[in-house]
Amino acid sequence: MKTSPAYMEGKYFILPNEVFSLRLSTNAIAVYAYLMRLEDRKTNVCWAKQQTIGNAVGIKSPKTVAKALTELEDAELIYREATKMNHGGRKVNGVQLFTIRPIEDAVAHRQWAMLEDLSRGTEARRIEDRVAKYNVQHPESPANAAFTGRAI
Repeated sequence: MKTSPAYMEGKYFILPNEVFSLRLSTNAIAVYAYLMRLEDRKTNVCWAKQQTIGNAVGIKSPKTVAKALTELEDAELIYREATKMNHGGRKVNGVQLFTIRPIEDAVAHRQWAMLEDLSRGTEARRIEDRVAKYNVQHPESPANAAFTGRAI
């Protein structure tokens, strides 16, 4: 009788190596690992209360858990959705539903962000060079005094 690998039976999960190249905080990595543990491998969805997540990974502050979740969402590792439930005939906040996104999306997002940062830095240096050149050519200009010694 052939058995399936242990990870297919929910005994452990795989944390992608690429998660460590995304410059996430340790709290965000811990929260991501916990969500990966809860994830349904077929639907890529899990649900949990922030308090439960914090208790599981040793984060006491709800704000710190929320910050880690926002960091994961900004990195495009997760998508989250609030749920509502009926409680005594009125709608109240339920648990959050998390969709674990493909790691490739997060890596691509990080690479684009790095390219944008590089592009902004190159543009800033180009402007600084133009201002410096203008200042040399027009030393008595009122604009010269406004730009001298200022970073752009």
